[in-house]
Amino acid sequence: MTLDEFYELHGSKITQDSERLFINDFLFPLLGANIQYIVPQYPFLDRSGKLRRMDFAYHGLQNKLALEVNGETYHAEGIIPGAMFDDNLFRQNEILRLGYSLLRFSYSQLQSPQWRDQVQGSIRDLFAVAAPELLSLYSLKPTPLQEEALQALSFFRDVKGRTKGVVVLPTGTGKTVLSAIDARRHGGRTLFLVHRLDILKQSIDAYKMVWPDMRLGVLTGEVKEHELDCDVLFASKDTLRQPDQLERFPRDWFSYIVVDEVHHGQSPSYRDVLTYFQPQFMLGMTATPDRTDRKDIFELFEYSKIYEIPLSDVIDQGYLVPYTYHGLTDDIDYSKVRFQGLHYNVADLERLLIVPERNEAIVREYLEKGSGDKAIGFCVSIKHAERMAEFFNEHGITAVAIHSEAPNRDELVQAFRENKFQVAFTVDLFNEGIDFPNVQVLLFLRPTESKTVFLQQLGRGLRLCIGKDRVRILDFIGNYRRANQIRKFLAKSSTVTESDENGRTKRKTLYEYSTGCEVHFDESVQEILDRQDAEELGITKDDLKEAYFTLAERLSRKPSRSDLDRDGEYKSGKYVQLFGSWVGFLREVGEYTEASYHYPQGTHLGHILAILYFFGTPGIRAGSPFDDEYIRLRGGLGDGRLSGYRRQIKYKLQAAMELGIITDDREYPEGQQYTLELKPLGRELYRGLQPLFSTMQLDFPRGEDGIPSSRMENEASINREIRDYIGSNPAARTVVYRVFLQMHAVQQMLAFIYHIAQKATISRREIYEQFFQSPFVKQYCDQEGIEETTVTAAEHRCPFLLNILDACDIIQAERTDVIVKKLILFSALVKPFQSEEPERAVARLEALRSAWPDKPEVLTSEDLSILRELFGPAFLTADYHLSTAVIES
Repeated sequence: MTLDEFYELHGSKITQDSERLFINDFLFPLLGANIQYIVPQYPFLDRSGKLRRMDFAYHGLQNKLALEVNGETYHAEGIIPGAMFDDNLFRQNEILRLGYSLLRFSYSQLQSPQWRDQVQGSIRDLFAVAAPELLSLYSLKPTPLQEEALQALSFFRDVKGRTKGVVVLPTGTGKTVLSAIDARRHGGRTLFLVHRLDILKQSIDAYKMVWPDMRLGVLTGEVKEHELDCDVLFASKDTLRQPDQLERFPRDWFSYIVVDEVHHGQSPSYRDVLTYFQPQFMLGMTATPDRTDRKDIFELFEYSKIYEIPLSDVIDQGYLVPYTYHGLTDDIDYSKVRFQGLHYNVADLERLLIVPERNEAIVREYLEKGSGDKAIGFCVSIKHAERMAEFFNEHGITAVAIHSEAPNRDELVQAFRENKFQVAFTVDLFNEGIDFPNVQVLLFLRPTESKTVFLQQLGRGLRLCIGKDRVRILDFIGNYRRANQIRKFLAKSSTVTESDENGRTKRKTLYEYSTGCEVHFDESVQEILDRQDAEELGITKDDLKEAYFTLAERLSRKPSRSDLDRDGEYKSGKYVQLFGSWVGFLREVGEYTEASYHYPQGTHLGHILAILYFFGTPGIRAGSPFDDEYIRLRGGLGDGRLSGYRRQIKYKLQAAMELGIITDDREYPEGQQYTLELKPLGRELYRGLQPLFSTMQLDFPRGEDGIPSSRMENEASINREIRDYIGSNPAARTVVYRVFLQMHAVQQMLAFIYHIAQKATISRREIYEQFFQSPFVKQYCDQEGIEETTVTAAEHRCPFLLNILDACDIIQAERTDVIVKKLILFSALVKPFQSEEPERAVARLEALRSAWPDKPEVLTSEDLSILRELFGPAFLTADYHLSTAVIES
């Protein structure tokens, strides 16, 4: 049923603007065609026999729902007559007495930007629990982050033909929902494999929201239902690995396998299952591929990393809430605690930590900094968790201990989910898999011994929830040596500074944290600062547009995302949240970037040499093909052939601007005069290539009308002439490499050749069809506001990049194929994600000097895993397809 059909059927019953707003903005976007099952103005009799009506009703097979919209009058005591107020309360109670699940909203709530998201979330939650059959196929749309990962999955599986891969997404970003969307799109039977049963129910619920009509199967030690006649089988790996169970399934029974929390995948119980089945595709999901297990994870999946984004980037982009971290000291003397291998002795910790003085401090800090809000406390042992719950209850704070030995564990988890307790104390149970989005406070009550565990615990509080602007973390580890590690775990980058004090050099590490995050390592911190900041609910699209153009005026240029995050009134994550994506915002305000800057079209290296020659040689540009008459970077281009030539010259100059060799018009506001000339890097390149100018024809032939043509007579030989020249002139080679290889698009083409294609001969058709579909290129275009590029456009943009690599002797560009001659490496090509600290990439590159070509053992297991994720499983073995490597500084 369409919206118009719904109004045609029920229009006479819908008389108030508030009801129409509720239908248009809330019900129909959520339910789609299933709105046909909603009945407006549904009649019912109260206990006195009086006829009354519900605004909207639904009668399902299991549940009855009622939705009430208070209309254009305000139904509040004191504003309407007392008798009417009392009658409204009676009417509401009667609806509840008849067994309906009831939601009530006011007209002002439906209109308020501050409340609209909460209204939609309340309705979605009600239908998801009580009537999931009503949710339309498109009611649970992927987030922009999930969409990026889904596009990467589609690219690597459907275009590149990979049969397995790992997605690395921080806790709280919806990995299970992501897998459900992809599994449903893929089709066929799906196996969802878990290592702990307490994760199972939540995973099933997530799949039901995405796939409400799926046939469900369960296979655990206690439950065996529809294992062989289901769409999705949710199975415990410990049960499925048993020979009598495993052999019930043919090896190709499942088309799609999801391995949840795949960092456990190297355990024998997992390997038995994963090596047995032969699905069309196997997806591994994890939030924490730490250096201790990263190699093992990716080795199992043939080093096929599909998508990865670090926690700091996710917070910066607004997909998780920021945190306020308090590193609070207590008086624990860890010198009295035995340290056994990687962990402290649990008995010693219990003896020192379970003391009244410490417990009182925890209660005091929780009430002061946590405000009594919903919290999870992570303890050292079951005994510790139970004692903490007892102590909190004794102080009037409702608390419960939930752990593996609790006989009613599932009931306690559900009770905590329903907000029947303020605090849940646990050991390792909630580290992964189980989500409570509305947790506002985390209590770290044990020493930090593992980055993996620390980030898993942190992730329990970072999930977005309506009305929640941040999570507060109270870390009661009184050991400042460990605090240094915590800073590294939390920071997205760090720098070391040096200062001179009394003739001695003092070094200090400065840490940078994610947008909106606060980190305090001082027990005297009294209050949480700036809880309500620019990220609070209620900001409108118009607010963001005004702030964007205000910053543009202040900078006198188009702001970038980093400009917004550094100097803007609102962070870029808020733009993504309200506009769906960064490029979505830029397109709406008409600020998207011309692709010709970033990916030059119709340009070859002869054009670049001509620009160097005519702009670098004094007094020759007037009357040349680059005369001012032909240069129109902004505004109209004129008519006829002159217009076409001006457009071509604009493309050539934009290419030179992107290379950084000529004045860039993007750095100047509209209307400001500037001189178009070579920049210092351009003059350096001019000097390095100057001997070539006398041997080449750099002028453009002119037509009968005197207007030049951008075609050059020696186009076919230019790459070879540059290659031969820099091959015998090391100084020229250095500057050519520095100019050409720093260009983003060139680096992306190298990444495509080395990371995506991973073979010695690549067809041009493959490059044209797949380069702009590569996840990292699509992500860059989205970030920069570049319109999506078609295959036809790629045919005009990719050749310039291939010509550069051909001239640099990295590839051999043939008519139909590209032959990769050597591996050229620099730090940008050995990073698992672009926001990795530069120092780590440089160190990895230096280590690679010793490892090339076949000494992987000299690398750390983490670095070896990262390199094979990037360059393929054969990297640094005799089977790798390239034998020559140049490692740049």
